[in-house]
Amino acid sequence: MIIGIITRNPNSWSSYNIIRAIEKLGHKPLPFKFKDMMAYMDREDIKVHVGDVNIVKELSAIIVRPFGRVSLDQAIFRIDLLYALQELGIPIFNKPSTIEKCVDKFRALYTLKIHGIPVPKTIVTEKSSIALKNVDLLGSQHIVIKPMFGSRGHGSTRIRLRDRDVLWEVVRSLTFTGHTIYMQEFLPHGGTDIRAFIIGGEIISAMYRRGPPQAWKTNIAQGATPQLIEKLDPKIEEIALKSTEILGCDIAGVDIVVIDNSPYILEVNSQPGWRGLQSVTNVDIAMEIAKYVIEKAKK
Repeated sequence: MIIGIITRNPNSWSSYNIIRAIEKLGHKPLPFKFKDMMAYMDREDIKVHVGDVNIVKELSAIIVRPFGRVSLDQAIFRIDLLYALQELGIPIFNKPSTIEKCVDKFRALYTLKIHGIPVPKTIVTEKSSIALKNVDLLGSQHIVIKPMFGSRGHGSTRIRLRDRDVLWEVVRSLTFTGHTIYMQEFLPHGGTDIRAFIIGGEIISAMYRRGPPQAWKTNIAQGATPQLIEKLDPKIEEIALKSTEILGCDIAGVDIVVIDNSPYILEVNSQPGWRGLQSVTNVDIAMEIAKYVIEKAKK
């Protein structure tokens, strides 16, 4: 089998390990970028080419790594391409409908909320005056303003509610540059959260992410330290698995905080990295992903 890996950089840590795992299992990886793809419709057929390869005919499955920074045109086209490839019979991991939901924090959060998953109090609006008028609804001494699209904690800002001048400047700047205001209550997690890594409806490994002293971000990319969790609390396991099922994830990293013994879902990442988790677990995560994708492709 030939397994496609759509990646910005085939030499990046996660992509390299996926490639290695596919090769170890006796199959051929084909890494390429979204920018390398061309869709072509003639009078007889629909083709999607990467160089001279018609991937509709050649690939047995495709693994999608993160998009990175893209324009609206590029984001829409890339999702459309994935839908087209799926409809032409290629299994995509994760499915385009899943990526579409998870990459958009608001859509992912309200989808979880309407299915009864506990999430932080959140306000989303395009108008700064509405944000400022209603910020007290969050009921928190600190609030977090996040980019609607983004990962690894980049662009997230924590502001004390009493610093109204700072809050005003931030929300005004966001609306002036055409961004949506996405505000959440800050859940006091003590600098620690949980990342559960899920493949095919099973938690294969999990860790605590402990932020540096005085830090509030727990992303490994922001300097947090991973600590293996030997066995997750059943309540946390249940909510993590249910969240991925709701969003349709085959592969996911689920971020959870526990406040007063109650778990809250912060985010479900459909294109997760796992370098931090791999540093503390004996599970070969890339190999587990490759095995899962190849088994699904066979069916």
